[in-house]
Parts: sequence; C-alpha cells; structure tokens
Amino acid sequence: NVTAGKYNDGSKPMRAELARRLADGMQSAWENTKRTPITSADLEWRTVAVALPPSPALDEQALLRIVDDSAAKPVDRVRAARNLVWLHRAQRGDKIDLTCLKLGPGYLVHMPGELFIEYQLAAANMQPDAPVCMAAYGDYGSGYIGVEIAYSQGGYETGPVSRVAPEVEKVLMDGMQELLK
Repeated sequence: NVTAGKYNDGSKPMRAELARRLADGMQSAWENTKRTPITSADLEWRTVAVALPPSPALDEQALLRIVDDSAAKPVDRVRAARNLVWLHRAQRGDKIDLTCLKLGPGYLVHMPGELFIEYQLAAANMQPDAPVCMAAYGDYGSGYIGVEIAYSQGGYETGPVSRVAPEVEKVLMDGMQELLK
C-alpha cells in the first residue's frame, strides 16, 4: 500500500529523484547507526504459530473446475492450483510460524505474505524504545496481507491476490504482540 510508485510516475526525472531520495536515506541511516556490542547471552529466538484465515472468495469447486479444465490458459490453471493449495492448508488448520530474533536491544520480526506498512508501524509501537525491523515474504502462500479495513475498501492488494480474510489483522497483531513481549 506504500510503494516506490508513490514517488515515481515513470518519467526519467522522477526515477532519478526516487534514486536520490533512496540513496540519501541509506546514507543518513548509515551515518546515524548506533552500534551495540552483543554476546550470545543477548540473543533469543522466539516463535508463534498462527493459522491465517482463508479469503472467503476462495471457492474450492470453482478452483477445481479451472484446474481440471485442460482448455484453460496455463497461467489460470497455475493460479487456481496455488489458491486451492492455500485453501486446503487453511482448511486443515495448518499454521505458519511468525518468528523474531532478539539481538540485544533490537528485534528482527519475520512475517508471512506481502504486508501492508501498518504491520511494521504496529510492531515498532509495540516496542517503542527498541529498534524493530521487519522482514516479510516468509511464506508467500497468503499473497498480499492487508489490514482489516482495507478489505472493505477494495483495491488490487486486498482483491484476488490476497488469499486471506480480513480477520488476518487480529491474528497477526496478536502474534506480533506475543513475539515482542
């Protein structure tokens, strides 16, 4: 929901502006980095297993028809198969691990899917006095993962490329809260 597209309309001058801003931000971050020595006693690995609710738009019978249709485009059959596998995982109650590596005073949280920025902001607010970094795409079966309200607002990211239900926000926020205690 926040991407390079916000600062890049595709024109050559805007590409250069985006690159300059990115380079300036990276340089500033490097110059302002606080280094903290850590030992093995300062390391901790945390995990929380969560079940992500499947999107109500995933219709098993419709997906099976597409997968079984030899006349359908291969890309459509592959998408349907991927969605069907995700749906079956969710129906079985399969869980995905949310993980966190605590490095001294900081946290590195690992999450599934392509998350909206609100998850990173929420994680930072859960530990306001510590550096909190987030890496997503840990399990991409879910596709995009929006916040609950975004699913009612529509859009690409919360439409057919998201295989989770709006209730996913509570599941992930509760999981992050557990990881960042």
